[in-house]
Amino acid sequence: MHRLTLSTTELKRQLLHDRYRLLAIAASLFLILLGTDVISGWILRTPALIPENIHMVIATAFCLILYGLALPLALWRPQWRAHRVLAALVLAMATATLLEHLSGRSLGLDLPQLHVWRHDMVPHPGRMAPPTALALAALGCGLLLQPGSTPPRRRAVKICVLLPLLLGVLGAVAYLVNLELLYSWGASVRMALLTALGVISAALGLDALRRQALRRHLRSQDMADSISVTATALLISISLATGLLIYRVSSAAHERSLSTVMANSVRQRAALLVAQFGISDDIARRIYQRPSMQKLLEDASRSKLDASAAATELAARNHMTLNGIAIQDAAGRALVQVGYFETRPRQALALRSPAGSWLLWNGHYLYRTEAIYRTSAGSSRLVIEQKLEMFDRIVQDTAPRDGLSGLYALCGHDDHDLRCFSQSPRDPGPTIPIAGNIHHFTMWPAFSGKSGSMHTVDYSGRDVISAYAPVSDSGLAFSYKIRVADLLAPIRHDLEIDALIMLAMVTLGTLILRWRTSPLLREVLQSNRMAELAAERFRNAAEANMDAFIIMEALRDHIGEVDDFRVVYINAEAERMWQLRRNETIGRNWKALAASLNVSNHFESYKQVIDTGMPLSEEVPKAYDASHPTWIHQEIVRAGDGISISVRDITQKKLAELDLVLREALLKTVTDSIPALVAFVDGDQRYRYCNKTYTRLFGIAPEQVIGRNMRDFLGDESYAAVRPYVEQALQGQAAAFEMEMFLHGSQRYVEGRYIPQQHADGTVSGFYVMIWDITQSRAREIELRNKVTQDAMTGLLNRAAFMDILGDEIKHHYLKRQALALLFLDIDHFKQVNDTLGHATGDELIKIFAGRLRQNVRGTDHVARLGGDEFVVLLVGLDSERTATAVVDKLMAAVCQDAKLLGERRRVSTSIGVAYAYMPDITPERLLEIADEGLYQAKAAGRNTYRLMRVG
Repeated sequence: MHRLTLSTTELKRQLLHDRYRLLAIAASLFLILLGTDVISGWILRTPALIPENIHMVIATAFCLILYGLALPLALWRPQWRAHRVLAALVLAMATATLLEHLSGRSLGLDLPQLHVWRHDMVPHPGRMAPPTALALAALGCGLLLQPGSTPPRRRAVKICVLLPLLLGVLGAVAYLVNLELLYSWGASVRMALLTALGVISAALGLDALRRQALRRHLRSQDMADSISVTATALLISISLATGLLIYRVSSAAHERSLSTVMANSVRQRAALLVAQFGISDDIARRIYQRPSMQKLLEDASRSKLDASAAATELAARNHMTLNGIAIQDAAGRALVQVGYFETRPRQALALRSPAGSWLLWNGHYLYRTEAIYRTSAGSSRLVIEQKLEMFDRIVQDTAPRDGLSGLYALCGHDDHDLRCFSQSPRDPGPTIPIAGNIHHFTMWPAFSGKSGSMHTVDYSGRDVISAYAPVSDSGLAFSYKIRVADLLAPIRHDLEIDALIMLAMVTLGTLILRWRTSPLLREVLQSNRMAELAAERFRNAAEANMDAFIIMEALRDHIGEVDDFRVVYINAEAERMWQLRRNETIGRNWKALAASLNVSNHFESYKQVIDTGMPLSEEVPKAYDASHPTWIHQEIVRAGDGISISVRDITQKKLAELDLVLREALLKTVTDSIPALVAFVDGDQRYRYCNKTYTRLFGIAPEQVIGRNMRDFLGDESYAAVRPYVEQALQGQAAAFEMEMFLHGSQRYVEGRYIPQQHADGTVSGFYVMIWDITQSRAREIELRNKVTQDAMTGLLNRAAFMDILGDEIKHHYLKRQALALLFLDIDHFKQVNDTLGHATGDELIKIFAGRLRQNVRGTDHVARLGGDEFVVLLVGLDSERTATAVVDKLMAAVCQDAKLLGERRRVSTSIGVAYAYMPDITPERLLEIADEGLYQAKAAGRNTYRLMRVG
């Protein structure tokens, strides 16, 4: 289930921001619903959903539906211009209706056949009222002019809003207070309540469109004026609503009280007439039941009536309440008559009960009854006509006078006409055809036995309050009606005085309100002016900015998620960059705009800034076109519930960077292919670049080298070795070196070049490093050298190498005034070992002997094998002869030890000839000969000994 993610503050701000759009949508929905319900009510002949909907005619309802459809089209798709077509239809229908009223001719818009079932639609069933037509015509004109692109058009649209709004409010007020009953001109402005509400809603919808189209920042004075006007309008509205409410309540209470009194009065009068009928019926019954009268009636039925006797009897029965009494035969011919019978009444009506009774009126009321006497011989009648004097007096006492419109009516009806008795001797009493007029008869419900009151329009077209009651089961009905205009006439003067007082109170309240709010408004005005100044500066800066600048507001869906953005502002650079027109762009949704411009849609980046509140800076393609690539740099910052975007075209910069990248890539490809360590070290002795040879050589990725200090990477010992060359390079001088270094766990022999990066001003920002690992070539060089200077079997120096070294050392010692000693050795009885044990064993013995020699001399001394079992040892840097003999004794002790040969231990000994020279000034060959002479003497002395020969 979706959850609402908008906070209350954001929701309020969003509703405030979209208030005009929401008002237009609400007005549209209301107009469509209202018009549809009215039309369905007329077609179905039922009030349907909305009360009193059929008080609006079909033409008005159709115009409201068209207007309700036009409002959203003008709001969402103004470029389609479809709203103007609908507005033109509304204007045409309203104008045609006005022409009908002016000319008195029908143009076929009234549809009277659909309205005839409502009898109160007079005199032109289905015709739109003039104020309604005028209001709809103004609304149609306003929508045709929308949006107002020029000041005159905007003023015209504003007039088209105010006129229908004024007519609708005035029509609603006239309807609510029955203004036509107070003033004659009230009928010309009166509208049905739903019609007035529809006109007001349409005017508010048009005003919402007008304000939505403006979408401008209000000036401070505009805001202050708006506050004052709003407060004044609110005060007037409250006062007007309060006055209307009080008037409606009081007039309704007065009407209900009067209706109750009138209903009681009517019922009382009906009861009096019933009582009068009862008295008259009782008199007639007593006369009829007298034996003498029965005898006369029987004689009359047998045609044996004695006229003189009958006249005497009837005269005896006649008294002041009787107008006349007569006996008639079966054919209705008078046999005998006493008194006067009304033969030409101005109104006469047969009653349903009792049978044969009539009510007559000829300036006064008469009640005539007929009693039929039947015998076997025939029948006769007793006709009695009585005066209703008591009822006449009541009628005279309640007759209209002093200009009052209160009128009692006693009526009955036959199959064709409604017959009413007059209250005035000069009035013959109306006889009205029933056909088509039943709904105007205020007493008609009484003929069905009902009693009550109603507020209606009578047969004369007057707005009346009527009470009605039946007169028992006689078929007569009483009604009492008073014109509402006469009822309200006494209070009209008081109402006008109250209206003036209310106007004075509203005026005074408005002045007090403005007086009390002026300081606050001045502060708000000052603050807004400062804000306007800041906004103006911002707009000027934005327009002068070389970057494109856009402000957009967020559009959210029903669950509060950002669904799109709407453009609120763009500067001139944005118009140029995207080839836009500001008036056509502002108000459009971003997704649709981006699609129409065929540019990349960065909606997700915009949404991220809205959701997180964190600004975003990114470089993105402006359009994906491989043949003409373009890039922009955009800075996105949240601004309320929207974003501001600063966009710069960085195509040239990106192309330059791309060219640099390509060059760097080419250089990197070249340097990576070089079998040397290539790097750049800055002035702080930190690596800023290195090639892939570092990875191949040390197993370290370039990323792990870049940024590191030379001392950290090389280690203290290796850094100390290259430090002089580093300092030389940073001073702007190229440096070259060749040395053995210990790098990352291995001993390597390298050749290096440090080339300074020197600028035109002479400053050095770093140096390039080129290092060749020549460890293997150095090893091969040493190996080749060793093959020339070393003995292959023992690894000692060979004769040639030794002789070179000997010459060098003789010169060195001579110059340094130092002593050296040359020892000439061979293995005693070596030939015997070769002969007895074999040459391989002899070679093994030679290796053992050579190892013992090497292990027992200093590192600075030189040991060589001259050939066979002959060895030489050169002791250098001696300080005395005694040092030389000590070394000889040590060698004798070390060498003359048994050796294990072919699993047997064999005694080994040597004979040594020593040539000791201090500051030697002798050739190497001569020094070797002297040592050889000493060896010969040692062998002659019995071997396993040495002989010392001094030189010089």
